[in-house]
Amino acid sequence: MIINLILLFIFGAIFFWFYKNIRKRGFLWIAKGLLQVGILILFIGSFFKLFLTLPSNLYIKLIFCLTYVWCTVGINVNFMIPLIDLIDKKIDKYK
Repeated sequence: MIINLILLFIFGAIFFWFYKNIRKRGFLWIAKGLLQVGILILFIGSFFKLFLTLPSNLYIKLIFCLTYVWCTVGINVNFMIPLIDLIDKKIDKYK
């Protein structure tokens, strides 16, 4: 019973926070947050999926890790960060 009350309070606080931010910043705030969480899940999840399928050779795993990190940073710096900045500019425009 107490756990249900605690969960109700936590979910109520989260939904209230979402409501306040949507009224303050608009629906683009949700798109920005979902994009950032999706990017994080995509890159971390695909890293582990690919890493676990590699043979147990340390040299191959090290090369994979370095290449994956290099490509991930390149994609995020050149594509995702400018995209998120554009969404931020739209959010600031509606304030």
